[in-house]
Amino acid sequence: MRFAFVLRHRRGLLMQQHPSHSSAHASSSGGSLKRPAQQALGQSRPSSSSSMNHNAAGGLSPSPLDRPTKAPKVDSMQTHHYSSAAPAFAHNSPRGSRLQSRPAARSSGKSKPFGMAKKPVIQGPVYDEKYIKETYMTKSLRPEWASNPKSPVANWCALNKRSSPKYDAAHVLGPNGMMWRATLAIKGETDDANISAIGDHKQSRKDAERLAALCALYQMDAKDFFDRKPTQQSGDWSPTEVTLPDGSVLGYDRARQFMDYYCRRFGFGRPDIESIELRGKGITGWEAIMTVGGRKIGMGTAPAKKQAMMSCYVDVAKYLETCDPELWKKFVTDARTGKDLGMAVPVRFSVDQRVEDQVADLCTEIKRSTLYKNRPRLRSLMTGNDDPATMDQQSVAPQKYVAPYRRRADEEALALKSKVLQERRKQYLENPAMEKMRKTRAALPVYTKADDLLSHIREHDVTICMAATGSGKTTQIPQLILDDWIDGGEGAKCNIVCTQPRRIAAISVAQRVAAERGEIAGKGSIGYQVRFEAQLPEDHGSVTFCTTGIFLKRMQSALEEGARGRSLDDVTHIVVDEVHERDVDTDLLLVVLKRLLADRKAKGKPIKVVLMSATIDPRLFREYFPDEQGDPASVIDIPGRSFPVQKHFLDEYLLQLLESAGPEGQWVFQDDSVRKYIAQELGGNLPNHPAFNSFRQRYGQGSTEEDLDLPYPLIALTITHVLQKSDDGHVLVFLPGWDDIIGVQRALQNPRGGRLGLNFNSSQFRIHCLHSTVPIQEQQLIFDPPPPGQRRIILATNIAETSVTIPDVVYVVDSAKIKEQRYDPERHISSLVSAWVGSSNLNQRAGRAGRHRPGEYYGILGRRRADNLHPHQTVEMKRVDLSNVVMHVKALNFPGMAVEEVLAATIEPPPAERVAAAMNSLQMVGALDDNKNLTSLGRVLLQLPIDAQMGRLVLFGSFFRCLDQALTLAAILTNRDPFVSPMHLKDEASARKISFSPEEFRSDALATLRAYNQWWEIYSREEYNAATRFCLENFLSKPTLVMIQKIKSHILQSLYDIGVIEVSASGTAAVRPTRSRGSVLTVPAELNKNGSSLPLLAALISIAVQPKFAVRSSDKTYRTSQDKVVFIHPSSVNHRKRLEKDGDGAVTEEKHIIAYVEKRQNLSAAGANANAQKFLVNTTRLDPLTYMLFGAHRVEVTRRGLDCDEWLPIVGDLNVLDDLEHLKVMMESCLLRVFEGITKLRAKRLAPPMEGKEDESGDEDEDVRNEPLSATEIKELDYLAQDMVSILNNYSTYRSTSQSRPNTRPATPMDSPFWSASMLPPPGVSGARSGYSTPRHMSTSFSSRPNTPSRLSRR
Repeated sequence: MRFAFVLRHRRGLLMQQHPSHSSAHASSSGGSLKRPAQQALGQSRPSSSSSMNHNAAGGLSPSPLDRPTKAPKVDSMQTHHYSSAAPAFAHNSPRGSRLQSRPAARSSGKSKPFGMAKKPVIQGPVYDEKYIKETYMTKSLRPEWASNPKSPVANWCALNKRSSPKYDAAHVLGPNGMMWRATLAIKGETDDANISAIGDHKQSRKDAERLAALCALYQMDAKDFFDRKPTQQSGDWSPTEVTLPDGSVLGYDRARQFMDYYCRRFGFGRPDIESIELRGKGITGWEAIMTVGGRKIGMGTAPAKKQAMMSCYVDVAKYLETCDPELWKKFVTDARTGKDLGMAVPVRFSVDQRVEDQVADLCTEIKRSTLYKNRPRLRSLMTGNDDPATMDQQSVAPQKYVAPYRRRADEEALALKSKVLQERRKQYLENPAMEKMRKTRAALPVYTKADDLLSHIREHDVTICMAATGSGKTTQIPQLILDDWIDGGEGAKCNIVCTQPRRIAAISVAQRVAAERGEIAGKGSIGYQVRFEAQLPEDHGSVTFCTTGIFLKRMQSALEEGARGRSLDDVTHIVVDEVHERDVDTDLLLVVLKRLLADRKAKGKPIKVVLMSATIDPRLFREYFPDEQGDPASVIDIPGRSFPVQKHFLDEYLLQLLESAGPEGQWVFQDDSVRKYIAQELGGNLPNHPAFNSFRQRYGQGSTEEDLDLPYPLIALTITHVLQKSDDGHVLVFLPGWDDIIGVQRALQNPRGGRLGLNFNSSQFRIHCLHSTVPIQEQQLIFDPPPPGQRRIILATNIAETSVTIPDVVYVVDSAKIKEQRYDPERHISSLVSAWVGSSNLNQRAGRAGRHRPGEYYGILGRRRADNLHPHQTVEMKRVDLSNVVMHVKALNFPGMAVEEVLAATIEPPPAERVAAAMNSLQMVGALDDNKNLTSLGRVLLQLPIDAQMGRLVLFGSFFRCLDQALTLAAILTNRDPFVSPMHLKDEASARKISFSPEEFRSDALATLRAYNQWWEIYSREEYNAATRFCLENFLSKPTLVMIQKIKSHILQSLYDIGVIEVSASGTAAVRPTRSRGSVLTVPAELNKNGSSLPLLAALISIAVQPKFAVRSSDKTYRTSQDKVVFIHPSSVNHRKRLEKDGDGAVTEEKHIIAYVEKRQNLSAAGANANAQKFLVNTTRLDPLTYMLFGAHRVEVTRRGLDCDEWLPIVGDLNVLDDLEHLKVMMESCLLRVFEGITKLRAKRLAPPMEGKEDESGDEDEDVRNEPLSATEIKELDYLAQDMVSILNNYSTYRSTSQSRPNTRPATPMDSPFWSASMLPPPGVSGARSGYSTPRHMSTSFSSRPNTPSRLSRR
């Protein structure tokens, strides 16, 4: 009874009309709301023939909302069975007193013909478009406003005045004859803000009103009407956001998403929205009514039409959530992975007889091959259900750790080396040339605590060192430990590894420490190892500085290679510097160290760990590393030696900037980005100066939520101000990313609005860019002394925040921003967040100015924000993709611990769902099996210095004889885009990039590949000047191209090391080519035979980006598995404005499947733009065959064709689609055997010598699968690869030919002429079938073709 009463009461309230209704509307109730049959039975009610009722005033009023009392139950078996016997509702609720009457609707009457009455005479100017612009325009309008000025004026009036603008028009006699004059008056907040606008047009009243709106728009924009928040007025409008019982906020976007889901799930058409304008009693607004299945089920009112529609959606969604909470929960669950979107529009696949024969015959020959017969009996997502009847169901057990067979240095050799080290130290202490260096070192604050520090390290396994900036911790603590052991006569037994968060820090610190000891890095006791570069120290008695990632890789290699790798058994100390930075590698390293401490202690060879930072949170680390008694670890505090730094914030020095800018620099404060940034950042704290009055009027108190672009002119002016007020000292500028570095550099050297007061192109100044992509040699220039009188401006990211001390930096200009990559693993979307740094980071940056003398810090933020910053940034482990972290954990092979347990043991564990998503991603790639153990592919991927998906790309590239191009693609896809796009040359840069893209497969990656190949052809001939010119002419970044080459060589070296090259190209390229020192390792010609095959290159890209695919849904938008609407990023060669047009100007339909590298949203850290558009970055067009064979990871047979990854259906000839599903499964099964053979080959090489022992296993079949690939299998692999390439090439040729002919066939058919009952799967069965199964169409007429010879049958 209570439930029924509540629903009746709700319907009565819903049907009370707003007192301002003015227009009658009629709507027939139509058919009943569709519902499952069992819910409709017994609910039949008599319904009126008309939903219109006459009210007391004689007007018409709408019928009550016909809302269902219960949403349809979620039942997939009843989705399409509904009762239409009776309406769901037929009660007419009594009218509420609030909405009894409506004033008459506004009508548009016809105007009288010209000349019917005497026309008024107008004196003065004619308000045509030219006069209006000359008189009222103070700045340019948005293009969309200028073309339709009535729209923004109407929107502003609706939001702020709750009314529509009223245009008064009359036909008048003007100075030049008869014309239409329209006037418009808008009342502002004060009399000074009132708007009076006029528009004149000779022929059209409508155009006169448009000109009046334009006149008003210029005045409103000049008075900052549009930059103020709408004035809040009292009114009984419907909400656009509501809070649901579970605490979540339901807004328009979410409500609309739910209604799409609801209607699709229960077979309704799209919701219909009827909008009615309301006028009367001084209030103007809109009412929106939603109809679903012929029944009105919700309404919303608002001052603007769009707001009313949004409110209506929210109202209906909230109502349905109340009716069926379980349906809402199901929607929320499905929405996380995109399942709420349903299947995409089908893609048609057609092929010629030649390719059809090739596919069918290759399937037959694969089954006969030795490679397929020896495939591993292993279930994984890579192979689907490949013969489940014979599957072992047993996962591959983790490999056991085997103690390395190695020859250790004997005691006599170590004692001899210790004496050598003692002699060197004695010479160092007595060398007069090093006396100044010795005194400099001894004066550092760390030496005041040296004895306490060394004593603590001897007595405890873990030492936490809180060392202030300038204490000398980074350079001196590793030396103190080493010298202590040398003085004790055991220097050769002391081996220290010191990790640094960045390459530049590891190299520069190693070189500094070596210089302090009178050595050269790599030629004594000090060395370093970073990616692509290493100068390792002598063995026994050394300090190695390396990046954290390199150290983790070294631990992995030590476990797998034993004596042939650099063992960790001799390492006595591990020093982790800047431990506060908390990247994923550091957090994982801490877990490893905790385990290593226990293992080494159990072996009787304890290892010492030293954690160092200037801004560490000691409580967190003390509790993570308790001492022997279980108490939190103790902390050693070391004072710093830094000079005072005076901090200035924007609200404190803004007036000084205004004064120092002078007349020529005032343009900076007219720049829109500067004005908006200052107003938002300072708000009510804006200085009291006339120049900033307009800022205050325009932006009020500011907002802390909106993410604004950095004001480059303001930063450039701050740098100028700092340099003008001083005579010496360099300036270090902290910026979030590379684009910001370039933006500030351009603002300094080529200011677009005027001058800054200094010429930064003169020899008096030198601008340095410090970024991870800049070559090490260029980065090192900042440590060299500058020419006399030259001052440096170093534009850097947080790479210069810690460990690096740049000489003579006295001033720091800080944006206080950092770019953070945040990854949503469920929706595969990356958000590039512009976040504020933590207060600890801000202090670190300020400290860079006080290393040599008193300095000054200028923050481009207000004092209030600086005081409210969070202490630390969000740790990486909680915001990035964890796939690589999972692979690291698998490689390190923690005994008795699952990956989830290892990551749960981190200092701040990531959410469990992020770990599970990473595991699922690796299972999809094929690196993990169903039991989450490493597959043979996973073990091969662990040996490559790139992530798992890029590893698959290069493996396939090697097998398919396309290795050089595959290596380049892998390097391109893991690096920054080498194409640059200057703001003033965007069109020219875009045209250059497009010129490199192939027409057949438009692709950003292939455009970069072609540009790189042309550059390398020049560069490899040592024509360096010509190579530099090529970069300049084609808008390419030379440092990025050089980095791509280094990555290629690094990966190729690894492929040789693990044996991949030996099984490629029938084994013809197994011998590693000899090369001279310093030369580049090149790919043998045999392994790049198919390098020019564009279909193959597109296939390799699809392997690398899996599962990031999209299909075009309209001319502008695309659909992905998780998103209904996404857009191609404007930087892509596949952006709509660059697509080919057919003869009628319509976009062509070819290759409408897109592979993309990244899906991006630009969000602020506060999430103010949570509904920002999503863009696909770095895209490649694919054809359906490439997508099915290499892109989709799970293909299921359905009645119409194939469903790929549960979202993209492919329809066409079922015979061919059936063969393709077989081919995909069997190809991947064969490759698993290849990967297994590679791991067995590597295991044999690394195994210790086993003298006098033989393998006595009697299982012959098992022996075959546990052996490296035979010569026959290696040849079969090459034949398989060549046949696959032939299929891809022939299909591409067929596709190009067929698309050049007129095509009258629908692009997305819903039927296929080849359907046959014999080819359908059994009822209720839909899934990937076994590779052993006989093709089901073999008995049909389509199989009566001659057998095509295949090389797989050759022996």
